[in-house]
Amino acid sequence: MSSRQEKEKGVMWQVLLRCRPFSEEELRNNAPQVVTCNDYQREVAVSQNIAGKHIDRIFTFDKVFGPSAHQRDLYDQAVIPIVNEVLEGFNCTILAYGQTGTGKTYTMEGECKRSKSGPNGELPPEAGVIPRAVKQIFDTLESQNAEYSVKVTFLELYNEEITDLLALKKYLELLWRINRKTVAPHGRWKRRSSCERIRGGNCSKFE
Repeated sequence: MSSRQEKEKGVMWQVLLRCRPFSEEELRNNAPQVVTCNDYQREVAVSQNIAGKHIDRIFTFDKVFGPSAHQRDLYDQAVIPIVNEVLEGFNCTILAYGQTGTGKTYTMEGECKRSKSGPNGELPPEAGVIPRAVKQIFDTLESQNAEYSVKVTFLELYNEEITDLLALKKYLELLWRINRKTVAPHGRWKRRSSCERIRGGNCSKFE
């Protein structure tokens, strides 16, 4: 991830950790808590019993969001500066990485089926990074009273296969160019004129 402040320090990326709360199944099974987050110290402690010995391991990150962190907390602190950089012309990337069930989809998309927009197009509390970033982009463009064009593409990479979520032909061919860039040249782009149109397309693909 990229921001102007980090560029000035010579750092082009940050690593953030978000720890989800226990699931209903974990609560029913009285699962032990082995991960403890310290948001202020930006540390995560992992407790393990190995060969009869109790071992605590401490890991430090650029930012830590514990189980009580809300979607807006993460977006305001971690993503707003990145979107601001995009609006100034920089290429930026947010990569969500983790095992199945750790909350990547919830963090990035939120819960489309249960989310309803509030008055004046306000996003619901469950909205994730993608709808919030889209809203920030459109809000900024509309405030400038200028003509603009927004095009989006929506690709999914899973098990080394890339899927175009906006096209009838789902699977795309990946090409490796001379400049060492991996591209999907046949991916479909769609013009979008509002935040709601993008959010609607996002949700419909996963219902």
